[in-house]
Parts: sequence; structure tokens; C-alpha cells
Amino acid sequence: MSIDVTRDGGVATVTINRPERKNAITMAMRNQFQTVFQELQDDDDVRAIILTGAGGDFAAGADVGEMGTGGVRGNVIKYRTLHRMTRSVVHTNKPVIAAVEGVCIGVAFALALGCDFIICADNARFQFAFRHIGLAMDGGAGWLLERHVGIMRAKEIAFSGRFVSGEEAVRLGFALEALPQAEVQARARALADSFATAPTIALAHIKRQFDSAPTQSYDEALEYEAAVQALMTWTEDFREGTNAFKEKRKPVYRGA
Repeated sequence: MSIDVTRDGGVATVTINRPERKNAITMAMRNQFQTVFQELQDDDDVRAIILTGAGGDFAAGADVGEMGTGGVRGNVIKYRTLHRMTRSVVHTNKPVIAAVEGVCIGVAFALALGCDFIICADNARFQFAFRHIGLAMDGGAGWLLERHVGIMRAKEIAFSGRFVSGEEAVRLGFALEALPQAEVQARARALADSFATAPTIALAHIKRQFDSAPTQSYDEALEYEAAVQALMTWTEDFREGTNAFKEKRKPVYRGA
């Protein structure tokens, strides 16, 4: 397996583990991604997820050795598989944190952008290198990047194929923090722990509110909000939160 999973205290860590190739993602790994994230989605004991890479790099994108083979039908299958991989991350209803060290290129960059937060090292290097090999973007890269930095800056990054440093990623707004490399994993874990003890159902619906907002009018957002809030008042976490507030104590959320 090149996609490793560990579970600890409500936090699952998914590690892209192919360091001898800078964690370049193969077809087999795309399928593993789907399986892993579906399992984590269905596991009620997992309440937050960290996505990272082994060996000091996040991932160097798709394995170039597998590109352009298999004819038209084979390539359509490859991209459908790639899309299922990126969807499995983007559509996860639990908080997902990308802990990015070293290179984060191509579809790996798209995967990181598909997470809720990026905590990166000061040595992180983000790149959409598609232009350098004569390809358009994939993995929903343009859609994801434009949401964070605006269309003109997104085009500049994609058209140039240049590297974006960890510090610039924070300035542009698609990374939350840039830290010394030795601190990245611990900071990502601390953030994940804070989400793993939060009201899980509430965070899931807050996440969906943000996801739905770009295609909603203001009134549609309010209608969605009314339906969600009515549901939330029936959760155990809502009762625990309100009782803890009245009793002046720290709430203990069960994610139910």
C-alpha cells in the first residue's frame, strides 16, 4: 500500500507514502485514495483527518510515467479515476487538514486545495506544472485555486507554471500558516485535535454551507440555513453545548 492510514483519538492521518518518487501518485494509489476516504467518511470514530506525505514532501503530482498511455478510452478512465480521488477528499464531511512539506505539484496541489485547511512548511513549494508538459489542468485545479486567490492570480500561477513558496501561499490566502518544517505535523495535529473534540455534525453542516454558498443566492442560503438549524437543535451535541453553557462548564461533545 502506498496510502497509509493511522487512527488515534478521533484523528485519522492519511500519508502518501512513496518517498522514493517524491510520493508521485500512481493509478493504483488513486483507487486507494477513494477507498481510504470512503472508509474514513463512514467511520463515526474518526472526527478529523490529516492528509500529508512521507519523506519530507507532500507529493509530486501524478506519476508522469503513466501519462499518455492506453489510448483515448484508457485516458478517459484514468481521468475518471483521478476525479473520483479528488472528489473523495473534497466531499468528505469531516474537517480535512493538509500538512504540506516540500513539493506539492499538479494534482497533489489540487488535493491540498480540496482540504479545509493547509498548514505548510516554510520549505513548501506549490506548483501547477501542467504547462511545462503541454497539458491543461486536472483534478479541478483551476476551480479550487480561483476560489482562494481570485481568477487573475490563479491564471498567473497556472500560466507561468512557477513555484509558490509557503510564505506566499499564506499571503495569497490558500494556506493558513507557514511554519518551520519541524513544526508542521505537530501544528496540523493540534488543529485536528481541536476539531475532533468539536460538535461533529455542526462542523459538517458548516462545511456544506460554505461549499454551497458560491451557487446560492442570499435568500437560498438563508433557506438552507433554516433547514439545517432546525435539524441541529435535535442533536445531542446541541443539548450538551447549551447545558454546558448554562452550567458554566466545558462541553464534552460526542459527535451525535
